[in-house]
Amino acid sequence: MIRTEYKLKSVNGTVTGFIHENDENAKHPAIIICPGGGYRYLTPHEGDPVAMAYFAKGYNAFVCYYPICDQAVYPAPQLAAFETIKYIRDNAQSLNIISNNIAIAGFSAGAHVAVCTGVLYENEEILGPLNAKPSDIRPDAMVLLYPCIGVDIEGYKDKNGNPAVLRCDELVTKNTPECFLVTSFGDKFVCCNQSLNMARALSDNNVPFELHCFEPGDHGFLNNNNSELSEYTSRYIGFDSWFLTSVEWLRDRWNPDKGFGKNLSPEGRIIEDYFRIELMG
Repeated sequence: MIRTEYKLKSVNGTVTGFIHENDENAKHPAIIICPGGGYRYLTPHEGDPVAMAYFAKGYNAFVCYYPICDQAVYPAPQLAAFETIKYIRDNAQSLNIISNNIAIAGFSAGAHVAVCTGVLYENEEILGPLNAKPSDIRPDAMVLLYPCIGVDIEGYKDKNGNPAVLRCDELVTKNTPECFLVTSFGDKFVCCNQSLNMARALSDNNVPFELHCFEPGDHGFLNNNNSELSEYTSRYIGFDSWFLTSVEWLRDRWNPDKGFGKNLSPEGRIIEDYFRIELMG
C-alpha cells in the first residue's frame, strides 16, 4: 500500500490516499470518504478506518479533510470535495484509477458535503474557482450514511440572494449520480425524513437509488462496530450492516451490464402517489 497526501489548492484542506501498488498495471475504482462532525470537527473513525475497509475490497481510497468550524462557510467544504474528485480524475493514470469509477461517501454532515457534489457540479460558484468542467468534478456514485441532506450552512443563499438552507433534495435532477442511502427511524439527531426526502427526489427524477432505513439505531450507529444492541433491539446494527451491501451495490454501478437502473428506461417506471385500480385490467 502507498499512502499519499495532497494539499488542496482551492481551500484549506488535505486529502489522504491509500493506493494499491501498481501490480501488473491493474486499475482500481476509487472512493472518497468525507467524515462527519456537524461541520465542527471531523470524526476520526469515519475517516481512515472506512477508507481502509474499502481499500481491502480493491478500492483506491481517499479521505477528504474539508474545512470546518469558522472556515465551514459555503462553498469552502464543497470545493474541497469537488477538488478531490478533480485531482483523482486528472491523475487517474498515475494513481491506477478507473476515471469513471469514482464514488464519494459521507457520514452525517460529511454526507452533506458528499451529496453536494452530486447536485452542484454545474454550479459556477464551484466550476470557476476550480477552472473545471462539470464532467471533471461529477462523482459517478454516492454512498450516504445517516446523511444531512439539508443544512443551514453559513454563506449559502437562494436565487434571490437571501440566506437559505442548502437542501440537496430540492436540487436533484435526472443527471444526479446514483445513490446508496442508509438511515434509521431511531436517529434522534438527524431525522430519517432527510433521507426519505432525498430518495423521493431521486425516484421522481428517475435516478436509481437504494435506501436502507433501520428501525433502531441512533445517530452514528453505522460505525459503532456492531455495538447497537440494547433494550430496544435484539439485532446488532453497525458497520457490517451496510458496508458489504454498499460494496455489492457499487460493483453493479461499475459493471456496464449490471445495475437495475441501467436496464430500466424512464418509461418503464410508474411514479405516482396512489395505485390506480384500472391497471388491473
